[in-house]
Amino acid sequence: MTTDLKTQFHYSGELTKHDSKTYHPYTFEVPTGTTNIHVDFKFEPFYATGRIHRNQIDLSFNDPDGIRGVWNIVKPEGADINGVYSTPGIGSWPIQPGTWTVFVASHRILPPDTVTYEITITLSDEPVTITAPEYDGSQRVAKAEAGWYRGDLHAHTIHSDGSWDIPEFTAYMRGLGLDFVTLSDHNTVTGLAQHRSQTEDGFLAMGGMELSTFNGHMLALGSSHLYEWRLNITEGMDINRIMKQVIHKGDMLIIAHPMSVDEPFCSGCMWQFEDARPGVALGVEIWNEFWHPFNEEGLKQYYLWLSLGNKLVATSGTDIHHAPPPNIPRRMGYNVVYAESLSEQAILDAVRKGHLYVSGGPELLLTAEMSSGEKAICGDVLPAGAATISVKWSSAHEGDHLRLIVDGKVKEDRPVEPAGEQLWSLNFDEMSWCTVELRDEQFDLWAVSNPVFFGEGWS
Repeated sequence: MTTDLKTQFHYSGELTKHDSKTYHPYTFEVPTGTTNIHVDFKFEPFYATGRIHRNQIDLSFNDPDGIRGVWNIVKPEGADINGVYSTPGIGSWPIQPGTWTVFVASHRILPPDTVTYEITITLSDEPVTITAPEYDGSQRVAKAEAGWYRGDLHAHTIHSDGSWDIPEFTAYMRGLGLDFVTLSDHNTVTGLAQHRSQTEDGFLAMGGMELSTFNGHMLALGSSHLYEWRLNITEGMDINRIMKQVIHKGDMLIIAHPMSVDEPFCSGCMWQFEDARPGVALGVEIWNEFWHPFNEEGLKQYYLWLSLGNKLVATSGTDIHHAPPPNIPRRMGYNVVYAESLSEQAILDAVRKGHLYVSGGPELLLTAEMSSGEKAICGDVLPAGAATISVKWSSAHEGDHLRLIVDGKVKEDRPVEPAGEQLWSLNFDEMSWCTVELRDEQFDLWAVSNPVFFGEGWS
């Protein structure tokens, strides 16, 4: 976009390793009549000397009313903010006059370098001549029937740090045969209207946001609300306050990849909030991307939280940012959800109930029945007492193992055929929950069900 260079602001600074995980604000005044704000930003070095990892810096913006958006991937052509069609990640509504703030977020600054940066902000009052595309972002029903639906709850596009646009993303996921996919870009909701417009018969495009802080990430699924994620810039803002805001809005709150690798591989990705383990979260992403060792640790953490009395839903997320190379032998995990329909509300209602299992391929159906005849599927709560636990599986592999997990411990582990059924008679007077896993010959996970819970205290 061309500008008339009417007003410019210039800022510069230096960052060292001691500035990692900090924000650096700069304010500027925007007069009435401004139609476009163009932002140029550069920093060097991009890659830390002698390392394969880059220094990670992005910009976020506040207008006089609050959060305007985030520029996750800094590009040479700069970013534009206007009321028509802003750079992805930044909101497109009329520019408010008054005091604006740009925040330099230094996620990761690696030694031995001192990173230098420059910001140039150019205000224009010339008409914005581009035309924004219009999308039907309403939540629609993709299929009215109840059933088991397979899909993803965590993915990214060019609206944050992904490399594909929304049509490319949804076309790829549709090609995998998924029933639903969820866009959860980092700290922005600007892509959700276009994404939800991709819903069609038999394919559901759902929305959310990944709140990505310096010390952990979480998914807020189900709305288009832009939540504050920058804990360091607002007095009194802590992780528990933000989590409660998400719950109050009615969104599904999931701790993402809690035991992920962290610095210098993935800045802020491991959940490090000791006062929110798990806090008011409703779910935990126990399978992120491919099956990595950190997912095994995340599953253990999930079992520990359950054993401490926290009723949490286990979910998965591809966390996909681009199409992976073809014929990759590693497996992704997907959510297989029993929902009343293929709609955003029905899928998320079912996820809240824990009516899902996570799978890299096999089917895994866990049920329980009390001697009274009361029945449950995964995620449900039954009274304490004697129960028959049933699991049916199919599409497993020769050499796979079936594990019965009770209160976080392996109660039984046996090799199984590719398809079958197993029953156990157990007394849950002294035990609280059980689930089942399918694992391969190396004991890597193929599938895990959400538990069935027993007794009082499970809300």
